[in-house]
Order: sequence, then C-alpha cells, then structure tokens
Amino acid sequence: MLFNSYFFIFVFLPLSVLGYFALNRLTRPRYANYFLLAMSLWFYGANDLRSLPILLISIVLNYLIGSAILTSPYRRTKTVLLVCGVLINLGALGIFKYLNFFLSNISLLAGQPYDPIQLLLPLGISFFTFQQISYLIDARRGDAPSYSLSEYALFASFFPYVTSGPIAFHSEILPQIRDDRKRKPSACNLSRGLTAFSFGLFKKVLVADTLGKAADWGWANLESLNTPAALVTILAYSLQLYFDFAGYSDMASGVALCFNIELPMNFDSPYRARNITDFWKRWHITMTRFFTRYLYIPLGGSRRGLARTCVNTMIIFLMSGLWHGAAWTFILWGALHGVAMVSSRLIQARTNRRLPLFPAWLLTFVFVNLCWVFFRAPSITAGGQLLSRLAAGWGALPSGLTDCFLTAEFQTLEQFVPLDPAMFGTLICVGFLLAALAGSVFPRNMQQRLQSFKPTMPLCLGTACLLFWSVLSLSGVSTFLYFTF
Repeated sequence: MLFNSYFFIFVFLPLSVLGYFALNRLTRPRYANYFLLAMSLWFYGANDLRSLPILLISIVLNYLIGSAILTSPYRRTKTVLLVCGVLINLGALGIFKYLNFFLSNISLLAGQPYDPIQLLLPLGISFFTFQQISYLIDARRGDAPSYSLSEYALFASFFPYVTSGPIAFHSEILPQIRDDRKRKPSACNLSRGLTAFSFGLFKKVLVADTLGKAADWGWANLESLNTPAALVTILAYSLQLYFDFAGYSDMASGVALCFNIELPMNFDSPYRARNITDFWKRWHITMTRFFTRYLYIPLGGSRRGLARTCVNTMIIFLMSGLWHGAAWTFILWGALHGVAMVSSRLIQARTNRRLPLFPAWLLTFVFVNLCWVFFRAPSITAGGQLLSRLAAGWGALPSGLTDCFLTAEFQTLEQFVPLDPAMFGTLICVGFLLAALAGSVFPRNMQQRLQSFKPTMPLCLGTACLLFWSVLSLSGVSTFLYFTF
C-alpha cells in the first residue's frame, strides 16, 4: 500500500483520519493513539508483512533500553546501555543491509566465489533505525522524557514517515501527539494537508514517473546512446529523483497534517542551490541533520582545525553514501560529494571571492547531475559508460527515448498537430525537460508555501483538478525511489 494507490487515497487515509478524531472525541486519547498505531502497523505490514516482526522487535527492544537508561541512577550504567543499544541497532542494520556487500568484497579479495545469503531487507530499516538511535542518545543526554510504550511505538512507526522518512526526532513528534489541542480536527490543517498531498501526487504520478520511463530507457540502451540521448538520460533521472522525493515529501507532510502533526522539513528546493554546501542544507535535510548532530559534532565538527574538519566531512559523506545502499556506486557518490565539500572549505579558507550567481548555480547543478549518474548506476563501470556516451557525437534523439514522454495527453494532442512524429516527440521531450527543470528551480517548496496558506476558491479548484488528473493517471502503482533505502 503506497501513498499513490487507490486503496490508500480512497479507503485507508479517510478511515484513519475519521477513526482517529472520532475516538479522540468519544473515548480517552490513548484509545485514539492505539487506533493510529494499529493503522500505522497495518500500513507497514501491507507494504511488507515479513518486515513487520522486525519493526516490532526493534520498537520494543529500543523502548526497553531507553527506559532503562532513563531510570538508571548511574552514569556508567547509562553509558553501557547506550553503547549496547547503538551496537544492537547498527548490528541489525549491518546484517540485513550490508552483510552480503562486505562478504562479497572479502571473497573477491580472497579470490573465492561468493554465493549471497538470502536475507530480507526490512522496509525502511535505515529510517527507523536512525530514528530510534537518536532517541537512545537523547535519553542518555537527559533530553528525552519518559513515554508509554504505545506512545513510543506510534512515534517509531507513524505511517506518514516509517517507510521513507523524514528521520524525525521524538521531541518533534511526541509532544504534538500529547497535545490535547491537536486532538480535534482542524479545517485549516486538513485543507493544507490535502493541498500538499495533491501537489505531491501530481509531482510523483505525472512528472517523476514520466521522467523515470525515459531514464530507464536510457540506462537500458547505453551502448546506442548519442550525446543528446545521454544528456536526456542524465537530466531525466536527476529530475525524476527530484520530483519523486519532492512528491513523497509533500505527500508525507500532507498526510501528517491531516492528523494535525507537523513533520520536520526534509526537502527545500535543492536544485536552487548555488554551492554544494547549500545543496546539502536543502537535500534530505533530516539525514544530514542526524549525521551532523550525532556523528560530525561528536567527532569534533569544525572546532579542531581545518584538517580535522576536512576529515570529519569526508567521514560524514562516506557514511551518507553507505547509508543509501550497500554498493560501491553509493560510496563513490558520497565520496564525490565529500571531496566537493572539502574543496569548497579549502577554497573558502584561502579567499572570500565568490562566483556570480548564475555560474555558481550552473556549476553546482552540473556537478550534482553528474554525481547522480553513479547514484543510479548498477555499477561504477556502467556509470562510466553513460558518461562516456556524452562524447559519442551529436544526432537525433532516438524515438524510443522521446516516446517515453508521450503520455496519453500528448498522444491525443499529436493528432491535432501537423508535425512529423519524430519532430513532435523531440519537441515534447525537450519541452517536458525544460518545464520540469523550471519547476525544480523557481517555485518555493511546499512546506514554505503552506506557512502562508489561505484556502481560496481558485486554489481549491486547482487542487481538486490536480488530484483528479493524478488519480486518473494511476495506471500502475510505482514505488518511491527512497522506498528502497
């Protein structure tokens, strides 16, 4: 069950919202929490029932460790419990997500064949593991109050973010769940939530999925790509990832708003960034925040000299790459961003001169796009092959690539336009990419726009049209790209 499915939109979400507020009105608040917890576990289990026991064990185990940390009067005992808790969480993450990667590389170095172990990769394990580690660390620091098991379980499994983030802290979610003022339905928040959800669904279904078809076609036909086709493939994936992540973020925050819950911002128009540091203040904000708070700062941050700062920065970005996936492509992607961040710091340490705005934006955007090649590539060799096709020579775009942009709406339009099919396909391809690029750079992000949200009739009609158009386009349910991390 995904956000972009008929069942979620027309059954699960309305049932969850109505049931939660009805129980808050008719019974004690804890029963509403039990209901929302049950719906969250249903949502998670419907996506991957095999992973549900692992999530439940993780929740109970971390709750018990956290409670023991909070109640222990001894600092050393608290520290030992924290270390054990973090090791258990990272050990589970390492076994499920990274064991085959490490064993296969050890076997490769030893010159021995390796038969991968058939292991389940629990859905959202990277997200709920980090979320619960943050709770344990805050408990040790004295920054976490005591919660009931049901409250903690709801925080760890809340369905708007359990599968793909954001990585929320207990201090951001549980005070809202405990707030009696938020237990009554809010017409304003419901309007804001449905607006965000509708725009997010549009970004996912009508923009990201169309771009994804083009990116997939390009990656499936690497050897035949000419220079324009390689450029389209690279840009299509970059924009697919942008609108897929932006769409998910809008939908997640919109769903949470229906319950009067504000999620932390996780996506802030990253393709508007004018340097690599600015990009990482805008892209996957909660992951960057987690690594900064719980790894970068404890390592010394930027307080121990330039050399140590550069080392700490590289560690953070290598970990970021590995967090995304157990493959050398992700590690290379993280390393490239780390080198860019270190280079930026070294340049800033030597000079205060800055590039003009447009060259700075263009340099950042091109660098990020080239790095995404390895993020998407099945291997470093394949990534290098796509980059090499940029020098393959100019020519017409392949019809197989341009056809990926011909949605049902454009196919209907083609019947009334007196153009050669190849020319029409090329124009639609270029126009779609330029429109998507403009949409990724110029508008403010949804959460910022919701801060000054005022429901007007034109906005309501526009939102309804977007939702209707998106629902009509749900020919098949496609997963979000960050669903696999």
